Amino acid sequence: MTHIALLFGWIARHALLFVLIVAALIGYTQYQKSARNAASLKASVASMESAQAKLDAIVAARQNEAVTGLEAAQRRSVEAVDLRLAAARRELATLPEPGLDPLALLTAPQDAIVADFRNRIDAEGLRQEIAFLESLRKNLASQGAALTLEAQTREKQAELQKLGQAYLDDADDLRALEARPLAEQYALEGLRVVDLKRAIKDRQAANRAERQGVRDDLERLFMLRDKIGAVQDLDVPAIATDGLRAQLAPLAAATHNQTERLEATAEREARRWYQRLGIADLLRPAFFTLLAIVLTPFAIRTLFYWVLAPIATGRGAIRLLEPGVPIPLPGTGSGVSKSIRLSPHTELLVKQGYEQTSSQGGEKATQIFLDKAFPLTSLASGLWFLMRIRGGPEDSVTVSARNDPFAEVALLDIPAGTSMVLQPRALAGVLQPRSAPLRITSHWRLGTLNAWLTWQLRFLAFHGPATLILKGGRGVRFEPAEAGRIIGQDQLIGFSPGLAYTATRTQTFLPYLFGKEALLKDMVAAGEGLLVAEEAPMAGRRGGAVKKGFEGAFDAALKAFGI
Repeated sequence: MTHIALLFGWIARHALLFVLIVAALIGYTQYQKSARNAASLKASVASMESAQAKLDAIVAARQNEAVTGLEAAQRRSVEAVDLRLAAARRELATLPEPGLDPLALLTAPQDAIVADFRNRIDAEGLRQEIAFLESLRKNLASQGAALTLEAQTREKQAELQKLGQAYLDDADDLRALEARPLAEQYALEGLRVVDLKRAIKDRQAANRAERQGVRDDLERLFMLRDKIGAVQDLDVPAIATDGLRAQLAPLAAATHNQTERLEATAEREARRWYQRLGIADLLRPAFFTLLAIVLTPFAIRTLFYWVLAPIATGRGAIRLLEPGVPIPLPGTGSGVSKSIRLSPHTELLVKQGYEQTSSQGGEKATQIFLDKAFPLTSLASGLWFLMRIRGGPEDSVTVSARNDPFAEVALLDIPAGTSMVLQPRALAGVLQPRSAPLRITSHWRLGTLNAWLTWQLRFLAFHGPATLILKGGRGVRFEPAEAGRIIGQDQLIGFSPGLAYTATRTQTFLPYLFGKEALLKDMVAAGEGLLVAEEAPMAGRRGGAVKKGFEGAFDAALKAFGI
């Protein structure tokens, strides 16, 4: 289904491009304004549409306006309701009758249209207020009964609560009596022996019957209160804006009719210009121009793949440092979170948003840059305003990407005397000795063709001893170079500096031809060392697509500087 959607999207985009080419050719040959007989229609439509916009704003402003200005206390006074009702009727009677008929709307100025329909809106608002006040006056007589029922209901509820408590007290007395010896469960009243348990149970039975009677009384009170509940439902409502908008129906109908006439005029003009400009004769050259635009990218990609890429990738590889002691392959992979144990001789530098939890002990401070010798690199890669944590042997910190649901973190130990080439964007933090902070060296390769092919002119090497905290979309993977590896340029985030690094052409032609694969991939020759790869570089990025425009250009510039 996705491929069908892509096919139709491709057809739609190029159909639109074809239409734009035809329009450009028409504009190149000649272009004139529409016929003058449509000018009056446009002016009429513009005037009515502007008036309608103003009236819609008036209606919207009254969205939450109450239909009457009476306060809650005044609604309990019949006299106050009568005064407002008389005033509303007088206001309605003084409003002028609508003076614009449908024909007059076509030529009336905008201010006259707004004034006429403003009177209609005000009249509808007054009619709604009068209807409300009339209903309110009829229900005021029932308000006293409602208050009486409310008081009776509270009394019954209090009585029900008292009976319930008495029932619970009897239940406690019964349990206490049952725990006593049998002889104490009876009492002598005169010449009669009384079963105390039976007496309590009889009181409970009478209590249940009495509570049921109270419940029945409450239910009857609730039914009576519901019947007169309309009194409370008459709290001041908001203006019914649907009724206000209904007053604008004649204006909307007139605007619609004028718009249809204008569109019909434009359609006739379009057919006349189609014949005058000879658009039929331009369709054929427009089609071949479109065909050339569509096929040119495929021809360029074919040339790059079969001719230029093999020539370019045959150049020498980049080797930043001589092979040395290899970094051991980490025993564990990446995860959503990692726990880091501190010691008195180490300190942890971690980016904002990656400290999940930390021990109560320890010393916390802020370090401006990861390395003050590389301030711009630290700023561009987000390694600034780092949290510095120092602690004892019992202190630990859990690191996790709090703001990226797809990111995982991994730990890479770099022993003393070893190093790792790494893109700082993949670095979330570092655990380093206090006496020997992490050392970073910069390696430029401006004279190497492979550096220009991969668009990475500078490489940054991180020297141990240290533990690097790496982050990556859907995880970070460590692989030994062994017989050599080929990997996507956006996936490779680090490698051992003693390995030979170069670019190679992608192995599959058709996916590259149709824009599904990049022309070049990174290749690391066989040797002792590690590759560090990001599992899904697009994970967590907005839209999951390749960045374009200024954002894509900025990313490309950062890659050129090894960031």
